[in-house]
Amino acid sequence: MAPPPKPRGRGAIQPRPSRAFEAPAAIELFRVIGRRPSAVWVDNSGALASAGPNSQRLREPVCWRTRTNAGDQIQERVGGFFVVTASDSCHPILLCPPEPLQPDTAFVHAQAAQARDVARVAELVAEGKLIEVVGRRPKTPPSRPGDTLLPEDHPLIVEQRPDVLDETPAFPRRAGSGRSWS
Repeated sequence: MAPPPKPRGRGAIQPRPSRAFEAPAAIELFRVIGRRPSAVWVDNSGALASAGPNSQRLREPVCWRTRTNAGDQIQERVGGFFVVTASDSCHPILLCPPEPLQPDTAFVHAQAAQARDVARVAELVAEGKLIEVVGRRPKTPPSRPGDTLLPEDHPLIVEQRPDVLDETPAFPRRAGSGRSWS
């Protein structure tokens, strides 16, 4: 089997989406704008723990409630759902409102959110509110707003576009730069 092609320039090769959809009319979505500390603590081994010097908090996504615009595509890709805008920028989204992390479900929270989004897509397709299309390739890698850490009292969902919204594409870092792609 041939090795995968290497990225050229600053952008990484983007695989095609698993599925892509367009909405004839605007639909609600939740665009990830950052993360906040959750109420769930884990120790150094990754087990649930109480707050203390040898534990850290898990983080949960914070989202902006918004709507699709004309020309936007919703794409299912490795890592979840993304909106590819008419200008071909790419941003992580949820199709269902985010829920706070709970200790009993903290380690399956992401899978549960993904399952809710997949079910929501099926509902929207059945209602004719999403139409499956051939996915177009975004011009840049997805933005990484999840790298933005917000205060713990920040609401999970905001109704207005944040004044400061990191839309910088997540270009892969060069090997040996001392930082990893995470």
